[in-house]
Amino acid sequence: MNENAKTLTFVIAAVVVVVAVWAARPSLPVASPDDVRGKPLYPNFKDPLAVTSLDITEFDEDTATVRPFRVAQINVKGKLVWRIPSHDDYPADAKDQVASAAAGLMNLTILQKVSEDQGDQQEYGVVAPDLKTLKVGATGVGTEVVMKAKDGKELLALVIGKEVPGRTGLRYVRKVGEDAIYVVEAKTDKLSTKFENWIERNLLGINTWDLKQLAIQDYSVDAFQGALIQRGDMVVGYNDTGEPKWKMLEDRKFVADDHSDKGGQWTPVKLGADQEINAAKLDELKTALDDLKIVDVSRKPGGLSADLKAQGDFARNREAVESLRNCGYYLAKLGNQVELFSNDGETRVQMKDGVQYVLRFGGIAGSGPASKDDKAKSKTGKDGKKADKKTEGSGLNRYLFVMAEFNPDAIEKPKLDPLPPPKKDAAKANAKGKPGDHKPAAGGAKSDHKADKPAHDKKINGKTAGDKKVKPEDAERQRIEKENQRKQDEYQQKIADGKKKVNELNARFADWYYVISDDVYHKIHLGHDDLVKKKEIKKTEKPAAKAHGHATPAVAAPSAAATKAVKPAVGKAGAAKPAAKPAAAKPAAAKPEPSKPKASPAAAKSDKAKPAPATPKDAADKFDSLKKAGPAGK
Repeated sequence: MNENAKTLTFVIAAVVVVVAVWAARPSLPVASPDDVRGKPLYPNFKDPLAVTSLDITEFDEDTATVRPFRVAQINVKGKLVWRIPSHDDYPADAKDQVASAAAGLMNLTILQKVSEDQGDQQEYGVVAPDLKTLKVGATGVGTEVVMKAKDGKELLALVIGKEVPGRTGLRYVRKVGEDAIYVVEAKTDKLSTKFENWIERNLLGINTWDLKQLAIQDYSVDAFQGALIQRGDMVVGYNDTGEPKWKMLEDRKFVADDHSDKGGQWTPVKLGADQEINAAKLDELKTALDDLKIVDVSRKPGGLSADLKAQGDFARNREAVESLRNCGYYLAKLGNQVELFSNDGETRVQMKDGVQYVLRFGGIAGSGPASKDDKAKSKTGKDGKKADKKTEGSGLNRYLFVMAEFNPDAIEKPKLDPLPPPKKDAAKANAKGKPGDHKPAAGGAKSDHKADKPAHDKKINGKTAGDKKVKPEDAERQRIEKENQRKQDEYQQKIADGKKKVNELNARFADWYYVISDDVYHKIHLGHDDLVKKKEIKKTEKPAAKAHGHATPAVAAPSAAATKAVKPAVGKAGAAKPAAKPAAAKPAAAKPEPSKPKASPAAAKSDKAKPAPATPKDAADKFDSLKKAGPAGK
């Protein structure tokens, strides 16, 4: 190879190396028509308050079902209100919730386009939750979110997929109907499909401090035999400042008897010596009522009034009656009235303001679907540990009827002060009391006192002489009358407020079967065995016999009274024994009888040294009998 050939070879090799190095160099991003980084995903969506409807659709991979949820503004009697169309247009507390959800997806900025290949949608979790296109065992299905304005204009339609690994807050998303997959920063915590997150949390609207009484009617309905199975009736009083706070006011059970026309009889039940009321269970019930959580609703059939009394023609509506039966509620004719009974009894919650809530427990409403958040939480308990099998995935639900009644007896009536008796004028009293003091003068002339009286009643500057000063007794009478009227007005206002509240509550409850979870059901549905438990004996507590022994010397007053009653009998002993305390003899020295001063100090000494054994024992027995008779007297 000559020199020229060698040189040419080296030149070619050098060119190849240069080309290779140039091709392998790190390239700088160059703007292209397809580059969308930094651009808004929905440039026209700028106002979260412009959203008037929100649709969220989730896919449950375990059950291969789609769960849609919708909340929207609708016109009710000329007023725009939030409702949940996916749940029979139930009223929603959604104004702030929708605005927060919209704000979390507003101004979405594209951080990266990761793919335009439809085959990658499963990998990034942005497959549309559409049953028409999904197959059994589908994975990688996202959550579809659609927001619209009042004119129906679409503000946002997005499929939200998986979170970007290692990048909190970043999500893979895809516009509905498009294949491009982007990475954006989105807040999705308000995008809940849980019904309870979109409604008024405090269903009953109660303040547990105002709780006065619980009445539990424990019964069930045998639908096959058409029989009402009675178990027990319990009434428990509550006093937030008392000790104990809970007190059993009434407790009776139904004892079945096949020979009785009524199938049995009611028998009172008393707490045993080793039993006490289960305050912990009742406190749990009280807390559950304060925050009564419902998981779903269903419309009641038409024809039932707010107080659940069936209207005359309602019982003949087979479709409506069947609807009630499916929810665990049954109609029965009592006299001329058709009443409604529930499958598992009822609880009446009496408040101090006269409002009484009636909770009727119906049948099983099926297993409620658990949201993605619920499934994540069910795998771990509240403390972060693995959940117990008993609590994991328990989605059993039950129907609940809620109504309100007004009980005026729950409102304490005012205690009016008695009016003082009117006092008569002293002069008139004297005139009537002493008729001889004002006899007519001789010749038929009347006394000067009577003749002068009208002169004092004449008006002076528009006022009579009697108006110059109000008598003290009249002023006191007027004060009491005014105070009594204030108390009476206050009482009547409480009555009016209670009735108004009952009407408002029934307007809210009248149209709905409520659905509660099995957990809530067992907290607010209690029987006799739940209310009573074995008494807990504290280690520091002394036996009852010793406590009674210490109480006997405390009965000193009856002993002293008994000693006074036997003074004459002790007087003889006093003559034999000199008085020990001269101070006690000083008051007796003033008495006319010389024997009694000697007897008194001796009696006192005898009482202290050797009390009569029979008298204190009798007094203690009477004291014990009063204690025993106390509860029976109440």
